[in-house]
Amino acid sequence: MSWLIILGGIAGGALAGFGLMVVEFGAWFLISPRRPAESKAEADPLASSAEPIRARAADGVELVGRWLSAPRPSGKTMILVHGFMDGPAAMMADRASALLERGWSVAAIALRGHAPSGGRISSFGALEAADLRVWLNALADRLPPDETIVPAVWGRSMGAAVALRAAVEDSRIQALVLEAPLVDLEAVVASRLRKRWIPLAPLFARLILHRAGRLAGVSLRRPRPLDLAPRITIPAVVVHGQNDPVVPSNSAQALAVAFPTPAPFLEVANAGHADVAAVGGDRALESILSRFN
Repeated sequence: MSWLIILGGIAGGALAGFGLMVVEFGAWFLISPRRPAESKAEADPLASSAEPIRARAADGVELVGRWLSAPRPSGKTMILVHGFMDGPAAMMADRASALLERGWSVAAIALRGHAPSGGRISSFGALEAADLRVWLNALADRLPPDETIVPAVWGRSMGAAVALRAAVEDSRIQALVLEAPLVDLEAVVASRLRKRWIPLAPLFARLILHRAGRLAGVSLRRPRPLDLAPRITIPAVVVHGQNDPVVPSNSAQALAVAFPTPAPFLEVANAGHADVAAVGGDRALESILSRFN
């Protein structure tokens, strides 16, 4: 009998150790971004010719972005906010040309913790929404005295969560494009854990987000984009890839109908999570931007 107790203790300790490893690794993975692989996007002529811009967050973190002025500036400014695994150049590569042609100046920003911006922690919106308000001030200062900024925000994946939170907190934002939007981070983490055959995925997802929030000093669980959408009254459009393996189509649709006036939902055939604009091409871009002109 004693050997059964010993084996049970060893097994229990191993399981506990495994659980702690999953939670700690998952938490640090969420809040510690990696340098985006943008070598291909950097080759895009518009991205490579964009003017570097800088701002400083309230806590002193240096924020870096890229700027392209419209041929005939009118104050219309589209702020491009990237996802978890990409950066400003990737956002410009598939969107900037169409925006410039329609009279939008373009600011593609690198979120804190994502090179070349400073900072070590990513928070999926809690810190980044305040940084976006700083960017609005900096971009408004670039305009001539007789020109008023008319800002819109195009957020992709994690960037969509940042855009939603910023729009709730800053009434200057006039419109939103939410591409492959992150609707519920806890659900996404649970889904990724299931694909790696991690048992008790919902429980581990909750524990990972709780630990990540403790490390970041802010909550990564609340408010969810689904909680924020009912507070948005400006024009918004939700764009989603038909074959998105990260955010299910029904989740993106749920976000679209959560707005007080349901947002248009555009689904791009044959697109996944990271290639919606590239696969959709000019037709999708025209459908999106025609709603804000």
